[in-house]
Amino acid sequence: MNGWFAAAAGLSAFTCGLHVVMGGREAARPLLAAAELDRLAKFTNYYCWHLVTIVIGALAVAFAYSARAGMAADLALFATGIAFLFALWSLGMIARFRLPPLLFGQWALFLPIGLLGLAGHLA
Repeated sequence: MNGWFAAAAGLSAFTCGLHVVMGGREAARPLLAAAELDRLAKFTNYYCWHLVTIVIGALAVAFAYSARAGMAADLALFATGIAFLFALWSLGMIARFRLPPLLFGQWALFLPIGLLGLAGHLA
């Protein structure tokens, strides 16, 4: 059992739940309620929100499987890379669009997942 991957799985599952609950309330609902948005743009963004939900859930599954299997290092490496890329994209958007880092804080959820995944590879 790789405890680092297990911790990454738990944090990924927490992040997925947070995305569904808070993201649903603060992002998806207002998006769907925005009458001024073009329908295609609105539903494309809503579709992407669901894709992110699926990916975060898949991170949890990938890390959980890797923690138990002990042979899925490639899967955990992929999940670690995705977590780091999500964190970097968030930080890049903060820099590019001058967003407040604490209010646009996705990086603060994905960076620890990536670090836990990295620790699991180094263990």
